[in-house]
Amino acid sequence: MAKAKLKQKEIETIAARAPAETHPADGPSLKSHWPEKRKLIRKMRDLYEKRLDYEIRWKAIRDYQLPFIGEFDNTADKTNPARRRDLEIAQGVAWLAAQVFAAGVMSGLTPPSRQWFKLGFSNSAMSGDIEATRVLDIRQEIVSAVLSKSNFYNSIHSVYLELPFGQCPMAIFYDPSTGIRCVPMTIGTYALGVDGFGKVQTFARKYEMSLAQIVDCFGQESLPQHLQQQATNGTGLDKKHTVNWLVEPNDKRLPGYMDRLNMPYRSVYWLDKSQDNEFLYVGGFEEWAIPVARYLVNGLEPYAKGPGWFAEGDSKALQTMKKDLLTAIEIGVKPPMKGPASLLDNGGINLIPGGMTAVDDQSQQFVQPLFQVNLDIDHASQEIIRTEDAIKRHYSADLFLMLDSVDNGQMTAREVMERTQEKLQQLGPVVERLQDEFLTPIIVRIYNILERSGAFPPIPPEIQERISDEDIKIEYISPLAQAQKMSGLVNIEQALATTLQMAQAWPEVLKKVDPIGTLSKYFEMLGAPAAMQRSDDDVKKLIEQEQQALQEQQQTQEAMALMQAAAPAAQAAKNMTEAANDGNPAMAAWLGMGGGAGEV
Repeated sequence: MAKAKLKQKEIETIAARAPAETHPADGPSLKSHWPEKRKLIRKMRDLYEKRLDYEIRWKAIRDYQLPFIGEFDNTADKTNPARRRDLEIAQGVAWLAAQVFAAGVMSGLTPPSRQWFKLGFSNSAMSGDIEATRVLDIRQEIVSAVLSKSNFYNSIHSVYLELPFGQCPMAIFYDPSTGIRCVPMTIGTYALGVDGFGKVQTFARKYEMSLAQIVDCFGQESLPQHLQQQATNGTGLDKKHTVNWLVEPNDKRLPGYMDRLNMPYRSVYWLDKSQDNEFLYVGGFEEWAIPVARYLVNGLEPYAKGPGWFAEGDSKALQTMKKDLLTAIEIGVKPPMKGPASLLDNGGINLIPGGMTAVDDQSQQFVQPLFQVNLDIDHASQEIIRTEDAIKRHYSADLFLMLDSVDNGQMTAREVMERTQEKLQQLGPVVERLQDEFLTPIIVRIYNILERSGAFPPIPPEIQERISDEDIKIEYISPLAQAQKMSGLVNIEQALATTLQMAQAWPEVLKKVDPIGTLSKYFEMLGAPAAMQRSDDDVKKLIEQEQQALQEQQQTQEAMALMQAAAPAAQAAKNMTEAANDGNPAMAAWLGMGGGAGEV
C-alpha cells in the first residue's frame, strides 16, 4: 500500500499551480508533453453519449422517487434550482425509504462512532509480531482521526443517499488543514468509463463555476487572456462558466519521472470554448482518486443498478393508486351535484358550507348528488400499503428498521438475529462490492496521502527491516462485515460449548482443543487491537516461566515432605542414644555400645 514519499508541495490538489516551462531540467518541454485537448474533448463527448440511455432511467427515478437528488443539463435544475421537483409524487415513501437505507448503510458499514476497518499484514505469519502490528494500529488510528476531522462522513452519507440510482463517485483531495477533502458527485453531473476488467478507470464531469470561484480554485494566471482581464478589472465575476474535468490513465507517462505530468492517472481541467492550448490545470494522481460506490453491476457496464431501479415500477404504480384514491375520497366528500336547470339563472349551486341555494317551490327537483357515491376504499388502501412495503423491501428499509422492534418488545433478540442473517444474505454481495470497489480505494488513497505528507510517525529501524517487504491488507470490522463473519464466530463458540459439555463425562476431550490458537483465531475474526494481545513469543515465555515455577514448587514440596518424614526417625534415634548413655544396659547392648552386662 505504501508509496514513495514526496515533498508536501508535490502532493496533488485541486488547486492549480503555475507549471514550470520544463519538467526536470533534462526533460522535454512541459507544454510539449501536455495532452491533446481535441482527444480529451472527443473522449468526454463519447462518455456522455454512452450514458444517454441511463440518463432516461435516472430522471424517472428522480421524478417518482428521489426528487431532491441530481442535476441534469437539459432540465430547469440550473436555471431554477429552487423549483419544486416532487410534482409527480403523491406518496413519498421511496424518499423516506432512501433516508433509512442511507442511514442504515452508514451505521452498518462506516459508522462514525466506532472503528470499522483494521490494517493488517497479508502474511499471516506476521500476526504474531505484536511490535509490527502495533505500528499498523498507530497508523490506523491516524487514518481514523483524519476521517473524523475531515468531511468524510458527511460526504459518504451523501454517497449512500445517491446509491439507489446505482452508483456515486466521491473524489478525495489532499487538504493541508484537515488532511483530506471529499467531494461526492451527484447523479447527472458525471460520466464513467471502465477498463477491460470492469474497473472504473475514467471519470468525466461538467459543472458550472463563477469567474470568482474559478480564480479561487485555479488561480488567475491559469485563465484565458480575456478572462484574466475581466478578473483584473473586477467585471463578470459572477458570470457562470462551464468547467470540464477528465481523469484517465496517463498514456503519456515517461518512465523515471515523478512530476505531476507523469503520474499513473492524468487529471485535466479546461473551460468550454477555450483554445486548444488553454487549460485550467494539467496534473495527475498517484492512485485512483475517485472511488465509485456501485450497487449491482452487469458485465463490463460502467454504471450500476440500485434500489431505485428495482422500485421504479412499484413507485409509479403507487403514485397512480394514491392519486386515484384521493380522487375517490374527494368525490365522496364533494360529489358532483344536480338540480333544476333554472338554478343556472340564479347563479348555480352554492356549495360553500352554510351557503344557500334558491330552489323554486313548485319544482320537484332538488339539489342532490348526481349519483350515489358508495366507494369502498379499504381495498385500495390495503393495496397501497402492500406497494409501500414492497418499495421499502427494495430499499432494504425493513432490514435496517428491524432492530427497532427489539426496543418495542415485538421481537426477541434471537428472532432479530435470525432474520438479520437472512437479509444479510441478500445484502452480502452489495457489501462485498462496496468494500472492494469503494472503501478499499478510499483507505488506500488516504493512507498514501498521509504517508507522503509525513503524517505517520517514523518506524524504528529494526521493525522497518521486518515489514519493508510485507504487504498491508485492509480488514473490515463494521457491524455489517462482522455480521457476515458471525457464522464463523458462532462455529467456534458452538465447538467450545460442545467440548465443555463432553468434558463433564470425558475429561480427556479437552486435550483436543488448543486454547491459545482458538483465542488467537477468535481475536483475528473480531478484529481485536494488538494492544490487548501478547505476542506468541511472550506467551511462550510466560508458559515456560509458569512451568518452571511449578516444577520448582513441586521440588520444594517434595523436599519438605522428605524432611517431614525423616523428622520422627531422627527423633527416635536421638532418644535411643540418650537412653543408652543414661546406662540402660539392654538399649546399650542393642545399639552395640560398651558398658553392657558382664563387662569388666
